[in-house]
Amino acid sequence: MTTQTPLRRPARLTRMTVIAAFLWSLLALPIGLWQLLDPASGPYSNDLFEPTIPLPAALPDWIAPAALVAAGLLGLLIARARKGLWPLTALYAVVFGMLLSTVTPISVAGYLCAFAIPIAVVVVPVLLARGTAARLITAAAIAAVLIGLGVTGVVDYGAVAEFAKLLGGTMAGLSGYLFTQVWTVAGGAIWAALTLQLLLMRRDGEPQAAWLAPEHAVRWGRVASWAAFASALPYGLMRMTWLTPWAYAGGPIGEDFPLETRIWGLLLGFAALGGGVLCLGLTQPWGERWPFWMLPLKGRPVPPMVAIVPGAIMAALFTFMAVPMVALGIRQDALELVWAFPFYVWGPALGAATLAYAIRRGVVKTAR
Repeated sequence: MTTQTPLRRPARLTRMTVIAAFLWSLLALPIGLWQLLDPASGPYSNDLFEPTIPLPAALPDWIAPAALVAAGLLGLLIARARKGLWPLTALYAVVFGMLLSTVTPISVAGYLCAFAIPIAVVVVPVLLARGTAARLITAAAIAAVLIGLGVTGVVDYGAVAEFAKLLGGTMAGLSGYLFTQVWTVAGGAIWAALTLQLLLMRRDGEPQAAWLAPEHAVRWGRVASWAAFASALPYGLMRMTWLTPWAYAGGPIGEDFPLETRIWGLLLGFAALGGGVLCLGLTQPWGERWPFWMLPLKGRPVPPMVAIVPGAIMAALFTFMAVPMVALGIRQDALELVWAFPFYVWGPALGAATLAYAIRRGVVKTAR
């Protein structure tokens, strides 16, 4: 009788992913029961909910929530680090990440990133200043600029506060729906991560695939990072036209375009371009050691997870948004959504670049 060589796995990461998959499956039970018992106001009854592939109208309303409860129960059973389960975990990733998701998560992520830009402009210079005196002077200078913008009327802080209040109220009113949308996409990401880890498992002594070697990862990771950067350009550059008299957004925009809308669109565009630049950091020296302008940290190694965690999250989000975004563009006859948001390239490319970075930084161990 022969003994089977045990599988070698990234124990800590696999254990974390298994726990996440188990907890996600556990949450499916109350969410499914909520929709089943309260179909009129359940989280999937919101007018914004428009799944990529809707169920036939002839099916009873209870079918979908009952199937969700069943999926949660099955998920509790398959949330295990067993290599033979990868087809089921991959199926969960596709169904929840691409077929049941909507474009709501990427819209929320875009708005959050746009909000973060002005906050970062104010906070980051203070954090980068060296010494207490320099930070106080920097903070005072920024405060003076902000006060000056308000006094001269360049920025209407009252209107900004009113907009933030309105947006916050809207988000609060959609809290149940937004939670389930984030939960759905998070599930796709969790099951995709578990699938990848199961596929990367190997037995002791079994050689790893050649393309996973660090020297190979440097090459294909660089190509992937530039592809991800290029994917950020269409939307970002389209928004940059709003700085010119020839503003474009799926078509020319008239001169009476509201200033507040123009500013908001520019923030979204800068967020996209900034994200593209960060994609390049996965293969650049400043992605491994803090650059010179990060004065308190310059020259120190960048903790790998600082790049890997957000890179993996955004790669999963972009990949899962590819199908809903294309479907939305086709349904609304707005094909500019297809080329302006090439998530079908951006997500996989960013995922590959992040994996290559993790291999190079030693987070994903490979055979030599």
